Amino acid sequence: MSRQRVFRLAAVLLIATAACSSPDAAQAQDLIRPVQAPGQFAAGTAGNTADEGATLRREIDSLIVQRLREQNIPGYAISVVKNGRLIIHNSYGFQNVEQQRPATNQTAFGLASVTKTFTAFCLLSLVDKGMIGLDDLLEKYLRNLGDEYKKLTIRQLASMVAGVPSNIGEQRPWAQQFDQLVHTPLVSEPGSKYLYSNYSYRLLGSVIESVTGKPYLDYVSETMLVPFGMSNTGTIVTLAQSGLIAQVYGDNNGSVPPHPIPFMNPAAQFSAGMLESTSDDMLKYAEALLSRKVLSPAAYQTLWYERPPLTTGEPSKWAFGWASKIAPLYGNARTVSMNGGVPGVASTIILLPEKNSCVVALCNLRKPPVYKIATEVAALAFGNQSGVPAEQEAEGSGDGVEN
Repeated sequence: MSRQRVFRLAAVLLIATAACSSPDAAQAQDLIRPVQAPGQFAAGTAGNTADEGATLRREIDSLIVQRLREQNIPGYAISVVKNGRLIIHNSYGFQNVEQQRPATNQTAFGLASVTKTFTAFCLLSLVDKGMIGLDDLLEKYLRNLGDEYKKLTIRQLASMVAGVPSNIGEQRPWAQQFDQLVHTPLVSEPGSKYLYSNYSYRLLGSVIESVTGKPYLDYVSETMLVPFGMSNTGTIVTLAQSGLIAQVYGDNNGSVPPHPIPFMNPAAQFSAGMLESTSDDMLKYAEALLSRKVLSPAAYQTLWYERPPLTTGEPSKWAFGWASKIAPLYGNARTVSMNGGVPGVASTIILLPEKNSCVVALCNLRKPPVYKIATEVAALAFGNQSGVPAEQEAEGSGDGVEN
């Protein structure tokens, strides 16, 4: 069967599934898979909100099926929680098109830069334990640094204002590239400019390893994955035998049919982008964050609310893995969010901490319109009271960086 025919079949199945009124029919096709809500998130609603929740779920489902058909997306997973109620927790399409393996809520998609939210969380857990100071100099924790890097602070690195370059040539395993980075000149005066750099968060991963004496992934596991019950989160290496990993695809921004492409090397991505996770696990992650688990109240304040201005006086909206703002698109609620993306990976997490609400979206194809699906879903779920058309605002609402 040709690849084009396979993707036409996937589109037909998505439409057919959307039209099914019977849960058994949907589960039989395994393209839309409702599950019981874990933890605090109650599945369904009561009283007058029951019809509202069901209507919202149908609207979200219809939107996603339409967008996946329009964009020829292989596999996609969505979770939406509104006011502590699980609205939708579904997967669509295929984990592997060539093998005709449907995507499920146990399919492991890449997180890419959403990994940075885990790194920031682990960093602040060490601050809570008194093992790291945010205003400490990097030279306190790492050796063999160039002179400019010695005087960078942990807070500057975590806020992407350290002036660390974003590109120093071909990416190699971090252990091999560390020395190259720390002897590459900074590109701006520390604290003066926001500059997104994966290398800033790789340095923080090295700090975590230095302070704990443990591999980065081991500390993530004991601090987050085990306490949160995230048993199917790891890397393409640690999950290799699970059969859960979604094949990654490229389509040259829609100019060619989606086709399998190579995975990125997790040893190169390290603490800036190495993680894979499932829709089930990411829902547990969102629950843990919205419940303010593990970290102190002060740490959550740093994580989501404190955004000290740059030395120029300009505001800084991004720090510690999250963009933070009041979002007119989502009913003027405090919103913290992050996108992740490398070839074949598009991930989005949007939290409304004061509303006990979230959207988590995972996909095995990256192109700009994929990210817009999550923002459109959030606009449906949380309301657009700004008068700005959802499509217009969603287009430019980066809310974290695709990288």
